[in-house]
Amino acid sequence: MKIFRFIKSIHFWKHLLLIFGASLLMIWATLFFLRLYTFHGQSIEVPDFSGKTLNEVQEMRESRVYSFQIVDSVYDNTKIPGSIVSQLPLPGSHVKKGRTVYITIIAFQPEKTKLPNLVDLTARQATAILETHGLKVGKIDYVPDVGRTVIRATYQGKTINWGTELNKGEKIDLVIGRGSGNEKVFVPKLVGKTRNKARQIINEAGLNIGAEVFMNADDTVNVRVVRQNPAYGNDREVNLGVSIDLWYE
Repeated sequence: MKIFRFIKSIHFWKHLLLIFGASLLMIWATLFFLRLYTFHGQSIEVPDFSGKTLNEVQEMRESRVYSFQIVDSVYDNTKIPGSIVSQLPLPGSHVKKGRTVYITIIAFQPEKTKLPNLVDLTARQATAILETHGLKVGKIDYVPDVGRTVIRATYQGKTINWGTELNKGEKIDLVIGRGSGNEKVFVPKLVGKTRNKARQIINEAGLNIGAEVFMNADDTVNVRVVRQNPAYGNDREVNLGVSIDLWYE
């Protein structure tokens, strides 16, 4: 009977309401601080850090909400050592403050590689193998020879021995046989191609890269061919080893 009287009393209901209210207040406070801690519903856009050194990035006001971690480095002698070439999350992604940005930078010291033996390989085969070793094809010289394969390689104007250690990214000139007669090849269609793709097509066709003209001198990477000389034409042929000039935009 006393229990029922207590339940019916004003003191019971008063304390019950206080407990209920305190519980609601604690739940609200927990959720509120949890939202603050996790930045719930808030995100920021990741800037593009490519081309900048880590020191330059850390001086940027918008980079102060991130932490940075270098995960890899690659060597490219056409870019600034220490500059960023890729990042994750990608530029334009929306993330929360405090997110770690994983970056790949240009190595300060070049990696080494050995010149593979390219004798008796075609221009296309030699180009592919050089690229797998981190080297680039420079100029291709065609000389009288029965075969149309690599005879020797030159580096900085001098014949170089197979197996010579070089820095990755160096250009290797090739001397290739012209084959029987004054052989001709079709002019490839290069307009619309990226710079790397156009250079690859030219080398594989047994031709040389001539002058390269950039409409925007500040960007020599993210460009495409807008003009070529000799121009592409149906069944248009040129001699092996002819240079093709390229204009980029």
